[in-house]
Amino acid sequence: MIEIKNITRDLGGFVINQVSFTIKKGSVVAFVGDNGAGKTTTIKALFGELKLEQGEILMDGKSIFDEQNLQRIAFFPDSNSVPLNMKLKDYVAYICAVNNISKKEAKETADKIFKMLSLEPYINKKIKSLSAGWKKRAIMASVLVRTPEYIVFDEPTANVDVEAKLSFMNILHELSTIGVTILITSHILEELQEVANYVVFIRDGEVVLEKDFDNKKESISQLYKEVMAEKNNGEKLLKEIYKSKEMVD
Repeated sequence: MIEIKNITRDLGGFVINQVSFTIKKGSVVAFVGDNGAGKTTTIKALFGELKLEQGEILMDGKSIFDEQNLQRIAFFPDSNSVPLNMKLKDYVAYICAVNNISKKEAKETADKIFKMLSLEPYINKKIKSLSAGWKKRAIMASVLVRTPEYIVFDEPTANVDVEAKLSFMNILHELSTIGVTILITSHILEELQEVANYVVFIRDGEVVLEKDFDNKKESISQLYKEVMAEKNNGEKLLKEIYKSKEMVD
C-alpha cells in the first residue's frame, strides 16, 4: 500500500496543498482532475522529482524512496521521454541493466513480453520509426520487463488510434487481474470507467474526493459532474444570451 500524506509544495502561483490519499494494493486508482489541477505534480512527488515542503509518501509503512521500494514501482512515460533513436530491444535491455536484472533473466522476460505485446517484428527497429500506438507498446514492454508491483500511467492513451486504445485497455485489465496495482490519469472518463475500482479527484491542488468505486454500479462521469463540474444554470444563461441577441437584432 502507498500512502500519500499531507504533501504540500508552493510552486509559485500554484500550490499542492495537504494532498493525501491511499493507493491500496491491487487497486486501480483513477486519479482525476482538470489540466493544472495537480495530477502530474503529485506524480512527480511520488517519484521524488519534486522536493516537498511538508508531508511524506510511504510504501508499506516505509519511505517510498527506500531503494527496495523504488524498485517496486514504475512510471509509464510519455513517448517523447524515451530515447527514440535506440532500437526497441536495446532500450529494453538497457532498462534491465540499470535495474540490475541479469542478462539471462532479461532476455527470457523480454522475449515473453515482446510476444505478449506482438512486438517481435519491431524489436530491431528504432523507437522513433514506430507509429504512436506501437511506441506505446514499446514503452509498455520497458515497464513490464521490470515486473513492478505498482505502475503509474499519466494519460497513457493520448494521441493513439482506436485499435491501440482497445489493446492498451485490455493490457490494463490483464495487469489488474493478476494483482498489479495501478494509478492512472486520463481525460477520457469512459476509459477510467472500464478499469477503476477506486477514485481520487483533485481540484486546484487539493483532493476533493477519495472513495472505493464500483464501476458496474456507479458512473465516474456522474461523480465528476456532482463533485467537480462548475455549478451554474446553463439553460438560463443560454436563454439570456439568445434573448440579448434578439433584442440587438
